[in-house]
Amino acid sequence: MTKLADPFADSPLLARFAGLSRPELEALQLSKLRRQMARLERTSAYYAERLRQAGLTAEGITSLAQFAERFPTSSKADFLADQQAHPPFGARLGIAREQVALVNMTGGTSGQGQETYGRSQRDVHQLGYLHALPWVMAGLRPGDVAVNCVPAGGMTTGGWGPGEGLRIIGATAFHVGGGLSTDAKIDLMLKLGGVNFIYASTNYLHTLTEALLGRGITPREAFPDMHGLFIAAEGYPLEWAGKIEEHWGCRLQEGYGSTQCNGFGGSTGSAGVFGEGGGRGLIRLFEWETLFEVVDPDTLQPTASGEVGELVATNLSVEGSPVIRFRTGDAARYVSWKDAAGGTCWNAIEAGSIGRFDDMMKIRGNNVWPTAVDAAVFAHDQVFDYAGRVYTEGGKTEIEVRLAFADHCADMPDEGRAEVIASVREAIKGRTNVWMQVVECRRADLPEFAYKARRWKDERQQGYRL
Repeated sequence: MTKLADPFADSPLLARFAGLSRPELEALQLSKLRRQMARLERTSAYYAERLRQAGLTAEGITSLAQFAERFPTSSKADFLADQQAHPPFGARLGIAREQVALVNMTGGTSGQGQETYGRSQRDVHQLGYLHALPWVMAGLRPGDVAVNCVPAGGMTTGGWGPGEGLRIIGATAFHVGGGLSTDAKIDLMLKLGGVNFIYASTNYLHTLTEALLGRGITPREAFPDMHGLFIAAEGYPLEWAGKIEEHWGCRLQEGYGSTQCNGFGGSTGSAGVFGEGGGRGLIRLFEWETLFEVVDPDTLQPTASGEVGELVATNLSVEGSPVIRFRTGDAARYVSWKDAAGGTCWNAIEAGSIGRFDDMMKIRGNNVWPTAVDAAVFAHDQVFDYAGRVYTEGGKTEIEVRLAFADHCADMPDEGRAEVIASVREAIKGRTNVWMQVVECRRADLPEFAYKARRWKDERQQGYRL
């Protein structure tokens, strides 16, 4: 694989934060937190009230632990109620209304509603900075040809950040997401020839790779100058990641980001998605910009290193619509900086396994995570994609997984297809403890996803309607 540049040698900013000791980093976090809360105490009725509820003042915040113990969390429901009472941004807005330079909204995929975020001019600059940082760590440099497959513009943070980040780095950017079909994207990339970097959702990188292979094109041969594949938004099995690296001949890297982080909150960097011994790598968190906690979702107590908990985020310098102790609903395996070998004091979360607590389904007494089914299905490179549904028939819960075979398996005999389907069924049972019906379907029968994939539908309530 292509040898990547040292991100800390090429970025004085990253080198500065990488060189901090843990006490120095936490002192910086506390200083920025107190400054942020002092500002919000004056400008945001929402957060001023939360400080009052906690019996705190900005000056009275003495430690990060004290703040986490006493300051109340906020949830999506809290923000939506605030927006309804004080449209459009809620009383949590931390700047004057006329200073809002950009409006971002969450995607609304949870079905609860969309949070609205007002961004100041500084926030827009930070949005670009928090996209540029992980890409510099991933090896992107000025003059590199970068293909952004994420739809640009619109109301989402992810629609604006990539363009800003690529501009800051000085890369030659082609924003092809949303406006071109997959075949048209491939035609353009082949015409360009010297593509160096691709940014895409996990789902779309899979789609793009399968489309290339289906046209008889080997990515590593068609794009020998590729030195960065950067994904975000979804989990994946390591078997899939290994095949992606083999197909493209370069390292796969991942970032964790959200609207609440105003961009990316961490990245695997040049190390990629694989850790020592071939296990999952680590997403190292940009803790000087976002104060992260990983807590038990029931007790809100901190989880131990190596355990899965819910990410709670606090913006340390966002001005417009900052989040303070916001419960993201994201489930992540926390890894303390003490256990995250790599030369920095940054805490980390496990790469490739981040999920949503509200995506978890209770099926026949088992907690079933869509990411577990993804891992079972996509461990088979014969599969292009799948969709699942849980439904009720005759008072009994049933689960159906429909999968479509990849184009390069078009000539596979029926016996071979049956073996793959049986293997997928066994793999799902092994990872979820639930037997599921697995059937083949046409690719045209599966939904298409330009960004985040929502492969599961829970239709059980419909089965009980009279």
